[in-house]
Amino acid sequence: MTIILLKPTKPNALGSTLARVLAFTIALTFSFAGICHGQLNVGPPTEVQDVTVDQKLGEQIPLDLPMTDSLGRPVKTGYYFDGRRPVLVTLNYSDCPVLCNVQLNALVQSLNQLDLTIGGDFQILTVSIDAKETTERIRETKKKFVADLPNQPGAGESWHFCTARDSVIKKLADSLGFRYTYDAKTGQYFHPAMLAFVSPDGVISRYSLDVAFPPEQIKLSLLDASSGTIGSPVDQFVMWCFSYDADRGSYVLVAWRLMRAGAALTVVVLLMALIPYWIGRRRSAAFPGTGSHPHVPAA
Repeated sequence: MTIILLKPTKPNALGSTLARVLAFTIALTFSFAGICHGQLNVGPPTEVQDVTVDQKLGEQIPLDLPMTDSLGRPVKTGYYFDGRRPVLVTLNYSDCPVLCNVQLNALVQSLNQLDLTIGGDFQILTVSIDAKETTERIRETKKKFVADLPNQPGAGESWHFCTARDSVIKKLADSLGFRYTYDAKTGQYFHPAMLAFVSPDGVISRYSLDVAFPPEQIKLSLLDASSGTIGSPVDQFVMWCFSYDADRGSYVLVAWRLMRAGAALTVVVLLMALIPYWIGRRRSAAFPGTGSHPHVPAA
């Protein structure tokens, strides 16, 4: 930083003093600008530049990848796709210092408010991205989050936690477009927050790419992923009124669909009101004597 010292001046040197003050201000401004430029990070750190999610909507995830569940049993990814219920897929790891806990806690809060049921309507598959994670460790993680789901009694049986070899994890992550890196210095993984909604046959339907998961968005995504196999007729109608925005990773109301539904409802109401009138007119035409004139019996 450049410092300019000002000497005491006489009253008749006011102009010179103002010039020096101005010079001092300019120098100070540029000095701070240089410091800030050196301290500010103009871009993301190199180790997280590739940490993102490439949405692979409509693509099939491999169903033959070998994994180990929280009970130590050998399973494959296809074991959790029964052709009937959609699957919500997350990639996390138990020793994550911040993001995984924040993400899964937010998910648990939304699942407790959801009127669809884990097990009855859908399943959840959480696969650790840490190949060194043990069965015991992931079992503890499952127990922790399942215990926070009092409104989802089927979570213990239908929220599946699994580990896998590093090559298997990378294949699964690649099929989901999930990009993460390992930092050898800290022993931690840099990864994004992601929920992938996968159809009962293993086709990626929707994503949620935030740490907050509103229950209504989760429900719409599950209804969409199920292709009509879950949810009531009312749910299907609500689903029809919304459209998925891949850039936002959420659903938005489609105005023209809502207007079309309103117009159709108006037509139905008008028909229900006019049909009795038309039937009455036809009966009056068929039987003229049944009009407004009373029948007078012959003498």
